[in-house]
This record gives sequence, structure tokens and C-alpha cells, in this order.
Amino acid sequence: MSRRDNNNDIDDEIFDMLFTDAQTNNQRTAVRYIRADIAATLCKHGLFKFAKKIPVKLLDISSKGASVECEMTLSLKKNIRLELVFKNNHEFIIPATIIYQIKNKKKYGLKFDNFNDALGDYILSSQKDLLFK
Repeated sequence: MSRRDNNNDIDDEIFDMLFTDAQTNNQRTAVRYIRADIAATLCKHGLFKFAKKIPVKLLDISSKGASVECEMTLSLKKNIRLELVFKNNHEFIIPATIIYQIKNKKKYGLKFDNFNDALGDYILSSQKDLLFK
């Protein structure tokens, strides 16, 4: 049965042009938000459990993880805490792991230890201009 037999007005060639392989193979399961109004800091544990705070630039964020840019070199698979402070001083402290790095640009991918639905809900409710990635 073709797509036309299914009462669909789009023929097969147009349908295939609209949905490329890259779009249909996207493995992302969470919406990434781009926010400039969130201050982000990484806290990594040092010797004797004292936390060292590192300011980072938040590139994008979801309820599952974040992408950040940092001047310091960070180790992969390092357990850290991501501290997020919104303009209205609402704060989230999220345990995470550094899972990837783009070396030349010092960009890092963070995966939260647990889904953070409260963060996702707050990001969406406090967003004024919707920018997705």
C-alpha cells in the first residue's frame, strides 16, 4: 500500500525529501533549550572533598543534561555538580558526569545522574522566548 492509498496528499518522492536520514535517526529524547539568563557553575571535588567552583558558559540544557563551555580542561567521566542560578535567584544543584569533550573549543557534554523533571518544567515555565536546539 502506498502513502496515497492511505488518503495522504504527499507523494513518496516529496515525503522522502522532507525527511532525510539525519532527521529520522536523531536519538535525542529531550528538548534542548538555549538560555542566556542562567548562571552556571561546575563544582568538582578535590582532595579532602573540598569543592572547586568553575564558572562555565551554558550552551544548551535539557532535563537530561547540558552542554557547557569552559576555559579549564576537564576530565571525561568525572563526577561533578552543576549549579544553575536563574535571574530570579531560583537555584538547581544537579549531580552530573562529563560524557564528551570537543577539545579545540573546550566544550563539554554533561549527563545528569537522574532525569530532572523539576528543572525541565521550570525552564519551560520561565522561558519568555522559546529557542530550541
